[in-house]
Amino acid sequence: MKRTILIPFLFVVGTLLGQEFAKPKDNLRKSAFDKKFLWGLTYTQSWSTIKGSALPASYFTKQSIGLQVSAEYYLLPFLGVSLGAGYQQRGAGIKNPNIGPVDSTFRDRLRFNSFELPISIILRTPKDIIQGLRFSGSLGVVPIINRNSRDVKLSLEPNLADLDVTKDVSNKYFKNDFAVQFTAGPEIDMAASQVIKIQFYYSMGTANVFSAGQGTGHNQNVGIRLAWMF
Repeated sequence: MKRTILIPFLFVVGTLLGQEFAKPKDNLRKSAFDKKFLWGLTYTQSWSTIKGSALPASYFTKQSIGLQVSAEYYLLPFLGVSLGAGYQQRGAGIKNPNIGPVDSTFRDRLRFNSFELPISIILRTPKDIIQGLRFSGSLGVVPIINRNSRDVKLSLEPNLADLDVTKDVSNKYFKNDFAVQFTAGPEIDMAASQVIKIQFYYSMGTANVFSAGQGTGHNQNVGIRLAWMF
């Protein structure tokens, strides 16, 4: 009976002593912000248009989406660099005069389907603003390859013959662009292993989107970026 009681007692005492004298691990990560390297996916919901001083048509803002894979490396807790690759839609709506029995004024969409390679410098608060929350911003450049340009006439009437007519107009628009890009917003630590970013996004192209003789204008995208980094 005494042995039965003594063995558990010695086990408990040994465990407590082991915890008391065990050397703490200094390399335990307490936050995902401690990671030097992060990679992940970014979804962009933006509103794009063409801005310029000599435009051949009246343009309005349309919705455009994007998706990219990106990697970040932090040289210091507050300073990092980012490299990405992905797809981004650009372009604008074209305001045409009302033609025909139905309103066609806001049904013309100019869509630039582009592959992009954003390169950015990231600044992030070195400490949490509140637990698990930091603020960051980035400034970078984006080489752009315009895969194709499409003019799409939208129709809401299913009986019309020109329902969603798409025309390739790549020969009338740019092939390459070089944009300046800015982002800013909060970052959230998720279980010390992942980072969720919700950021304002702005991008402005530097090349003329039109081929010779049409006018002068530049791509502009404004929106929200959602990033899930590991």
